[in-house]
Amino acid sequence: MDEQSLFFTSIVAISATGLMLLALQFLAKKQNIQLQNENKINLSFSIWASSIMVAFFIFLKIALGQIENSIEIIIYSKTIDNTFWAVMQKIIIFLGFTFIFTFLSYFVIDNLLNFLIGKRSSKIENDNENIGYFFLKGIVLLFLVYSVSTLFEHFLGWFMPVVETPFYH
Repeated sequence: MDEQSLFFTSIVAISATGLMLLALQFLAKKQNIQLQNENKINLSFSIWASSIMVAFFIFLKIALGQIENSIEIIIYSKTIDNTFWAVMQKIIIFLGFTFIFTFLSYFVIDNLLNFLIGKRSSKIENDNENIGYFFLKGIVLLFLVYSVSTLFEHFLGWFMPVVETPFYH
């Protein structure tokens, strides 16, 4: 492991977590899910937010491993002229797919549960403090993310930089 790749990877992890918290806040505002109800934090909101964050961190762990490997390949490559631009491209690609897979899995679970147990509004369930609904939603989301994580890792492998190996006779 190179110090530069660890530095970039840690900065990426911190900034990705901040971006995910902003995206989670936007999603909560869009679905009218409130954090506090009468100066008390909703347990259902906490379960909802933590399940999405854990799903994101599962995907982020895989993406950070790929980012670190691609940074090391790019840094030691003799054929890449602008290493900073190449590293930033790989970081943006891997983080973009991490966000896409996280929200795609969330919306798949949301639609699947709407199909199986009926159309339920997250706002109404949050206002009624239906902990079981959000717990079920979170568990199913984590099972889906865990089962898709190997596919996600292989998918990100398609975007790894190519290692040029010279063949000598």
